[in-house]
Amino acid sequence: MKYISTILICILWSVCYSQENKNLIKNWQSYPIPTNQDTLRKYNYSNAEWAVSLRNDSIYAGKYIERSGYDLSKLPFKINPDTKEKKEMYGKISLLKVEDGYLVGFYHGEWGGSLFWFSSDGKKYYKISNDEIVQFITRDGRNYAIQGLAHLSMSEGSIILIGNEKGKRTSGEFLKLPTAPDAIALDNHHDFIVITSKSLLRIDGNNKISILIDRGIWYDGLYTNSMVIKDNIIYAGMRAGVFKYNLSTGQQNWLLPY
Repeated sequence: MKYISTILICILWSVCYSQENKNLIKNWQSYPIPTNQDTLRKYNYSNAEWAVSLRNDSIYAGKYIERSGYDLSKLPFKINPDTKEKKEMYGKISLLKVEDGYLVGFYHGEWGGSLFWFSSDGKKYYKISNDEIVQFITRDGRNYAIQGLAHLSMSEGSIILIGNEKGKRTSGEFLKLPTAPDAIALDNHHDFIVITSKSLLRIDGNNKISILIDRGIWYDGLYTNSMVIKDNIIYAGMRAGVFKYNLSTGQQNWLLPY
């Protein structure tokens, strides 16, 4: 039995290691950015959707699983919202730990969204705004979020600043964006890098918006869901593959697991 157990452990370790190795971006194949419309259409209908993350100083890509609908299991506490609150606590959840609890965003697409504050145990909470939160980010000790919506021919959004006035959280527009944001990160200069439904933007410390890419590959239906910046290189997870962009040289690549 001991011998069999050892074999099973070795097999399990081998399977886990193989999967992790497969998900390491450095092991993916790099291709030129596709421009052929038939190829882009094929990617648009792909069942694979990749999300990127940074772990142990390495970039990983894993299958993206969207938490949508009425699913509060992602919260680190249990709450019992009333009927009205259930309608507002609905959609994709974004979460940010702050010193006095949590900021929680609910994104429900064309049906709206909301931003809430919760105490650490979830027993106290209140609604801050109707912002459609896509992602939170912290810079220089201040909390921000990207919010907005791309639907049909409409695409609009902004970066908001979440403040704290007399012990209560507030939300206000920090910067209007040209199109709806999908992901945000900080580059080596602590500038905001934002992928919108159409473009790739850099926003410097003076809030000047520079367009790095006017119309990206994702604009044709590949839907960015995450972004990581390492060594001044952007990795953006989306449908079918991962977009890579070198902020120093402007070089673009399309990464696939095969």
